[in-house]
Amino acid sequence: MGTIRERLKQNVESFRKSLLARTHMEREGQRRRKGTTQKIVDCKFCRQIKEKRDIIFENEHLVVVFGRPHHKGHLVVMPRHHEENLLRLHEKTLDSIFNDTVLVMKALEKAIKPDLFNLEYLDNWDSHVHLNVYPRFKSDPDYGNPPVLPKKEEPFTPRTLSKKEMMIFERELGKIKERLEKEWKKPN
Repeated sequence: MGTIRERLKQNVESFRKSLLARTHMEREGQRRRKGTTQKIVDCKFCRQIKEKRDIIFENEHLVVVFGRPHHKGHLVVMPRHHEENLLRLHEKTLDSIFNDTVLVMKALEKAIKPDLFNLEYLDNWDSHVHLNVYPRFKSDPDYGNPPVLPKKEEPFTPRTLSKKEMMIFERELGKIKERLEKEWKKPN
C-alpha cells in the first residue's frame, strides 16, 4: 500500500496529469473547426481580434487596443488566442504579454509622459485573459490609489490622446515593430 506520503504523492501526480491532459484537450479543442463538441465562447475580445477592430499593436502572441477612455491612454493587452486562465497560457505568450507590454508602455510614455503606470489583471470580469494598462498622472483625482473606474452605464468625460500625442505614439510603435521584426529574422 505504501506510506501516507507515497499515496499523497501519487494522488498529487495523478491530479497534475489529469489537469495537464484537460488543459491540453481544451487548447486542442479551441483549434478545431466545425464538427466538434467544444463550446464556442462568445467573447468580445475574440470578436475584436477577428474583426481587426481598433488594434494598435499586435504580434503572433498578443494584441493591444485602447480601452475605455476614462483614463488617458488606457490600454488593454490580451493574448491573440482565447484563454480564460492566465496559468494556462503558453510560455511564449506570457513572455510576449509582459515583455512587449513594457515596450508598448515605453512608446506611450514618450507620447503622453505619465508620472507612472498601473497594471491591472482581473480574471473575473471578462472571460479572455487581459491586462489593463493605466497611465497615471499626478493630476488624476485618484492618483496614488487604484484607478477609479466609472460603471459601464455611468457617463464620464473621455480623456483621449491629442493628435500630436497619437502621432508620437504611432511613430514609437512603428520603431518597436521594426526592431522586433529584425530580431525575429535573426538566425539563432
